[in-house]
Amino acid sequence: MILADMLLGIADRLDRVLQGYEWMIPEIGVCGLLVLGIFAELFLHGKLEKLASSWRYFMTQIGLALLLVLAYQRYALQSVGFASFQLFWINEGSNAINLLIILLAFILLVVNQARAKSFHLEEQIGFLSVLAGAMLTGVSNHWLSVYLSLELMSLGTYVLVGIRKDQEGARASLPYILFGMGTSAMFLYGVSLVYGLSGTMYLHNPEFSRALSMADPSVLGLALGMVGAGILFKMAWAPLHPWSPDVLESLPAGWMSWISTAPKIAAAWLGIRLMHIIPTEMSEVVAILAILTLLVGHLGALGQTNTKRLLAYSSIAHGGFMAMAWLFPAEEATKALVFYGLTYGLSTMLVFYLVDEETYEREDLAKWDGYASREPWKAGFLLVGLVSLIGLPPAGTFLAKITYFSLLWESFQIHKSLAIMSLLVVAIISTAISIYYYLKIPYRMYLKKASDGGIQGGDIGWESWVFMLLACGIILCFLAPNLVFNA
Repeated sequence: MILADMLLGIADRLDRVLQGYEWMIPEIGVCGLLVLGIFAELFLHGKLEKLASSWRYFMTQIGLALLLVLAYQRYALQSVGFASFQLFWINEGSNAINLLIILLAFILLVVNQARAKSFHLEEQIGFLSVLAGAMLTGVSNHWLSVYLSLELMSLGTYVLVGIRKDQEGARASLPYILFGMGTSAMFLYGVSLVYGLSGTMYLHNPEFSRALSMADPSVLGLALGMVGAGILFKMAWAPLHPWSPDVLESLPAGWMSWISTAPKIAAAWLGIRLMHIIPTEMSEVVAILAILTLLVGHLGALGQTNTKRLLAYSSIAHGGFMAMAWLFPAEEATKALVFYGLTYGLSTMLVFYLVDEETYEREDLAKWDGYASREPWKAGFLLVGLVSLIGLPPAGTFLAKITYFSLLWESFQIHKSLAIMSLLVVAIISTAISIYYYLKIPYRMYLKKASDGGIQGGDIGWESWVFMLLACGIILCFLAPNLVFNA
């Protein structure tokens, strides 16, 4: 009798654990791809690297294509609900964010293969770990699932930044991993304090907001500051940004663009949710940190003489710009983040792949002298990408930045905060500053004579068609933004 009762209890708990997982098929599928890639290596080990890379591309792309369709179906049907003891909350916002992340992942793999890049096992594991962690972060509704999802995403980035085995790679990856472990510990301590203050680990629980509203302000500030450190590290916000230039500079184009987009989109979405759940007013703190991040990113990029390092500093500024959505109303913030994330992701892939070089030079801007005369098509695509990173028409980022500016102005009218008004002014001025350093490369491509050490022209392959599609996608976001906003 006792055994029968125990079996019934176990069956009931298993049923509750599995409840709602039909709404999480894209996230579960990505985790399944990660496990499949590890087990498939048993059969690929010892094969020719070209053959093994082709199989890794095939398995991952087919899986992502199927999951992309399922993610779009979930988004179109507006599927919502809780899963597994309410550890995960699937809602319209998370559906849109995860659809965007998996779309960028699929596009990145296509571009990576078009560039004839190898796809090693550690790259596959790191790439899929970041993807799985970012998507699980988007649906996490419990501090435990949030922490584990962020850590899964971090572990993927640790694998990717450790790919480069030379001295420069070690110099960049070791501080990043140590810094990441430190901020992870701070995040976990902050969560323990928040739990002690609220008595619940569920983000959506009304008791969570009620208890925090009555907590001691100094203790609550300490707890939220430690939690914020873990999130801001993923966003590369100042003052937790020093790892970003060295790490991104040392990576190949694909993983440089991947680390610059997916973790930041996921962390920005998590921040939007937390800002509208936590009752403490944090708009001024967020505005001040955003100002600092924009200044560090843009002013740091001004003096750079290496192309990839210049773009690495600019990615800090874009991360700061992206998370300004924390100051907007939840629905408008989600739409603005999706549109900005899409246009920024496409622009980042286009530019990072076009500037990628196998050899590293501390001062390499001169290699672009006369590049337009040798590679007119690629120079044109690069110009589109750089204009998009600035946020000028006819790129979709122009509308994305205008949307951010207008929502920031509305936020100022609501809060009447000097910090938010200062952020708006700094954001506009820093965008103007970015014109100078981004257009260094087009200036050299079109107005400078070719130098002996410049990039040599090559045969036009099908990679050029992929770059053309990326450029067309960026422009299409400007010409038909409703395809994204009203999809």
